[in-house]
Amino acid sequence: MGNLTDDIARLCGEIESLRESRKVFETELDKETKEMKTEVSRMQAGFRKDHDNMAQRTKADRAKFVSNLDAEVSGFLNAFDKAHAEMAAITKKANVEFVSDIANYVSGLLTGYSKNRKEMAVSTKRNNAIFVADIIRFVNAKDKETKAMMDGFRAENAKMAKAGKADRKKFVNNLESQVSVMRKSNVDDLVGARSAWATLSPQGRKAKMVAEQKAKAEQEKKARMEAELRAKALEEMRQKTEAEKSKALQESSTEKKKEKK
Repeated sequence: MGNLTDDIARLCGEIESLRESRKVFETELDKETKEMKTEVSRMQAGFRKDHDNMAQRTKADRAKFVSNLDAEVSGFLNAFDKAHAEMAAITKKANVEFVSDIANYVSGLLTGYSKNRKEMAVSTKRNNAIFVADIIRFVNAKDKETKAMMDGFRAENAKMAKAGKADRKKFVNNLESQVSVMRKSNVDDLVGARSAWATLSPQGRKAKMVAEQKAKAEQEKKARMEAELRAKALEEMRQKTEAEKSKALQESSTEKKKEKK
């Protein structure tokens, strides 16, 4: 029998066991539900009491916090105004000095940039000429290599296409044989699955028992036949081995006689 037959047979057994376990589970579920309802009611009453106490404490804490916050914010604003005025005067003086320094620095950068730009233009022109000459030589060399590689590739591709065609033909023939075998196996598996599903009924159980007895008898018969075939094969192999040994002894004896002559 195939995998599907085994799976259906196992499913039938699990269905019968689940029918009994479901009844036990429903009884335990009803008992646990009643106990859970009692516990939840008790927990809700305690939660409401704790929530009222926490609300009263929180209200008093908020009033105290707001009062302290007003006093702290007033002090912070006064100190901030004083610090802001002092920082504004210092920042104004620093900005004037910074702008003057930046102007001098930028003027020096522009002078140096103009000089460096002229020198770089001359160097870049010379390097570009050398680079273009190297590129031309490289392209010419690669053009020759590419032509030779393409010729070899065309020859290999033609050879590979011929071999691939033969392999595909062989694969298709093997695939047709395998599909035919698989179709026969699936048909036998489906027949076995239908028989296994029918075992849920009394008639099915009886038919299953008869089929198992018949299968057992066939397996025993097959085992006896295989044992006889193995014994016959071993006997033939033994006779063949003895014949080869006898032949080897005769040839060895003949060679020794020839050597003596």
